[in-house]
Amino acid sequence: MIAPRIRLNMGMRLPSRALVVALAVVAAAGWTLAACGRSGYQYVENGDETVFVKIPEGWEIVSEGSVNYAITPDENYPQILPGERVVPWRAQFNAAPNSRRTSSEHVAGFVEVQPVDRRMRSELNLMMLFPFDLAESDGKIEVVRHDVVTRGEAAGHRIAWRQVTEDGQEFMADQMVIADELNSVVYTVGLSCSTGCYAANATSIDEVMRTFTVQD
Repeated sequence: MIAPRIRLNMGMRLPSRALVVALAVVAAAGWTLAACGRSGYQYVENGDETVFVKIPEGWEIVSEGSVNYAITPDENYPQILPGERVVPWRAQFNAAPNSRRTSSEHVAGFVEVQPVDRRMRSELNLMMLFPFDLAESDGKIEVVRHDVVTRGEAAGHRIAWRQVTEDGQEFMADQMVIADELNSVVYTVGLSCSTGCYAANATSIDEVMRTFTVQD
């Protein structure tokens, strides 16, 4: 069974006037993978040391670096706006024995940092950044938890849902989307796998989500 793909930028649903527009790809921001003592966990962080994700030691980084998308209202996004410090960044990881050959029976996840165009900040709706619309789900998506969360000065939502694919297969996804006080940066972490896999790994998944850290 092939695992559902989490597309870059989560397949986000944005208003018609808001697009996810490509930027020039910049040099990799860099990441640190550090052992967390003998706890059985390790940390993944971006080069600016503003985002930390705690994952089990047995999981592997699949890809990491600066990405070529940002949240912007039109196609005239002038690269990084003058004065912007945040570079779009994304890391993907999974628990498969061979990390390059994913399966829905192994947890797959990602963490992402995205700057928000100044023209979008006053109307940014974090709920629009989740990859589904319950009103259009035809009963194939069931939300099993929805929490309002904070990480430092950033706040947003954590939603876990059960979804049935077009071919009748069932999987679980757990995603947190938060923004800083100015709505200038969106931080996302998400994990998914089959319902059986999710149940078997619920403790590890919750630890990743619970310890996801954002610092100024």
